[in-house]
Amino acid sequence: MISVDISLVVVFILIWVLLAVLTKIYFNPVRNVMKKRHSKISDDAKAGKKADEKYEKIIKKIEEDLKAAKNSSVKIKDKFEKEALEEKEKMLSDISSECRDQVKEAQRVLDKQINELKKKIHKESGDLAKKIEDKILE
Repeated sequence: MISVDISLVVVFILIWVLLAVLTKIYFNPVRNVMKKRHSKISDDAKAGKKADEKYEKIIKKIEEDLKAAKNSSVKIKDKFEKEALEEKEKMLSDISSECRDQVKEAQRVLDKQINELKKKIHKESGDLAKKIEDKILE
């Protein structure tokens, strides 16, 4: 059987002293380093999540701005197309009106010339008839 003597007590005390010294010198600093590392990793994970959330918000805002800009550009394009069509119709109307006026003026000039020519022909036919009559009577 094992006998309990003073050496066992000394070994027991030495082991407890060694454990206390190792705890103070080695285990506590290692635990502190592990806690700091865990804390840093946790903080970095939180910062990463915040950065991801911020990134997602920025991306969402950019997409919304792009969509708004696209809608705005479509509206502006439609407005310019509408204005261009209105301007085209106005120009066509003006040109058509101008052409009608030119045709009326040309018709008026032609009617005037026709009337003058009719008068001239009527006068010359009268003169010619008088000459023929004078020749016949001669």
